[in-house]
Amino acid sequence: MLRRNLNDIACELAAHVRKNLTFVERGAVPVRLVDDSAGPIRIIEEGAVLGLFGNDNYIAESKSRREVELTRRWLPDFGAEEVGFGLSQDGYTWALLVRCRERHYKSETGKAMQREMLKIALEEAVGRAWRDACDAQPTVTV
Repeated sequence: MLRRNLNDIACELAAHVRKNLTFVERGAVPVRLVDDSAGPIRIIEEGAVLGLFGNDNYIAESKSRREVELTRRWLPDFGAEEVGFGLSQDGYTWALLVRCRERHYKSETGKAMQREMLKIALEEAVGRAWRDACDAQPTVTV
């Protein structure tokens, strides 16, 4: 069992992205979950886990919140589910932890390929969600 909950891990991912990946507007990264509750650290293999993120001012920008809403809505289309959500301390960067069961492939190579394909597909979905969120915003003309 994880000592910390997955929302805390998502907050840590958002903080890491905010500090180290400020030049990347949005994307997906693999996340390795470990059990550090007792004894030696052990990797938890319960399906592919990815971290989706956006550096787009979640607290102040309604388009960013809409982007996350759309991404959440599309997760089932990828056979994925949300398992954690968090923000950086300043609320600028968001992170969503996503899990997908590895049911199609049995070999380690096949599982790795599925994780990479899921990462690419979800990266594209986050980009599409941002574009859709921007298109849905009313424009103000003076």
